[in-house]
Amino acid sequence: MKIPLNTLTGRMVAVTVVAVIVSYAIAFAIYTNERGSALRRAAETNVAERVAFTAERLRDLPPARRVGAAESIREFSLRFNVSETPEITVNTGGAGTRIANVINERLANSETHARSRIIEAPSRRWRDRGPRPLRDGEDRPPPPPDQFGDGRGAGGPPDDAPIVRVTEATISVRLDEATWLNATARLPGPRPTPFSAIVGALVSIVIVGIGAALVARQIGRPLSDLANAARALGSGETNVAAPVSGPEDVRRASTAFNAMAERLGRQLNRQRQMLWALSHDLRTPITAIRLRAELIEDEGERQRLLASVAEMETLTEQALSLARAGASEEARASVDLAEIARTLCGELQDLGINVSADANEPIITECRPTEIARAMRNLGENAAKYGGGGIMRVYRNTANEAVIEIADSGPGVPADLLAKLTNPFFRADDARSEASGAGLGLAITQAIADSHGGRLILENRTPRGFSAKLILP
Repeated sequence: MKIPLNTLTGRMVAVTVVAVIVSYAIAFAIYTNERGSALRRAAETNVAERVAFTAERLRDLPPARRVGAAESIREFSLRFNVSETPEITVNTGGAGTRIANVINERLANSETHARSRIIEAPSRRWRDRGPRPLRDGEDRPPPPPDQFGDGRGAGGPPDDAPIVRVTEATISVRLDEATWLNATARLPGPRPTPFSAIVGALVSIVIVGIGAALVARQIGRPLSDLANAARALGSGETNVAAPVSGPEDVRRASTAFNAMAERLGRQLNRQRQMLWALSHDLRTPITAIRLRAELIEDEGERQRLLASVAEMETLTEQALSLARAGASEEARASVDLAEIARTLCGELQDLGINVSADANEPIITECRPTEIARAMRNLGENAAKYGGGGIMRVYRNTANEAVIEIADSGPGVPADLLAKLTNPFFRADDARSEASGAGLGLAITQAIADSHGGRLILENRTPRGFSAKLILP
């Protein structure tokens, strides 16, 4: 299963979308801060001018009339009262200080104190829905004198009015030596980002994401085709060509790959043809030598010569098998590797080769059955020849790959020789003891694994023994 973020398209889309989201988040933060600041400053200036205007008018009135005049003022979100003491004696910073500064600029020789705080109150806008129905026998009450609507019920917001956060400013302005004008104002509180701006941002992100996906696909698809062609070339196929499409850089890479694949294909074909011809041509002189050896009267000399001829025949056949490994024209088919293992181990045991199968669960995979059976036979024969016997297990690993493991209890192989075991004609003599061989079995198995897009893992077991794993996708 492909993980989207592991692909070029997925990562390009993710990076683009994240960049757009971050840029919109920064823009929203700046927009919200500037918008909110502008609204707050306008509301603060308006409140300060209204308070200053009221203070100027009350100063012109006789002290006895100031209390009634202040209470009779009907201002939306603003109430006044006159007292002998100020409600606020010090400025507390923020909106209160800014309001006090504006009032001091408007009123010469005035003493002003102000305080602001965030409170929760019923929404005033909810009252636009109209007055609530009267209960039986109930008279409609007058509106609250302060117009704040702090309480719910009669004269205030309905019971279902939502609670919102607002800024409450309390201001005290000296009118004369004996009286103070106290005012309480409601200013807009923190406001969320407008819904239309959020919708616009989401639409923009979707459009940018789709555009990034289309652009990334123009690059990612040719690269994916190039990777598939490279995988096929690594599996031993010779007629491999990557589609030349996409941006100029990708087209150049595909063209260079196709030229390389063509040269490698010609070289591999020449090598295979040469090896096939050599192995075929050697059969005639080997047969002639065998016939002449049969005519030798000395039994000991004849057997020694026949043994050398048999070794030459084995070497020739294995060299021919190595040349054909990975270049078979056999069609791929879905087969049960466990069934092949059980059948193969039964045949080997009939020949006196000590290899048993531990493959009870069916493992279905697509492969070239004859080549895989050849590779399994090579590994089984090696385990019996160099380890005294082995167990062939077939299972799936955590990556859902098919694994054919042959383990023995032999002496193993020196660690510095493990990487050389798949080299043609290489023999780890210390591990092989007295066993004979051409040193091509593991090279053939490695070629078969490569042609199937798999891998061959050779490692020593602890505390003793050797393990060969043929892993197929």
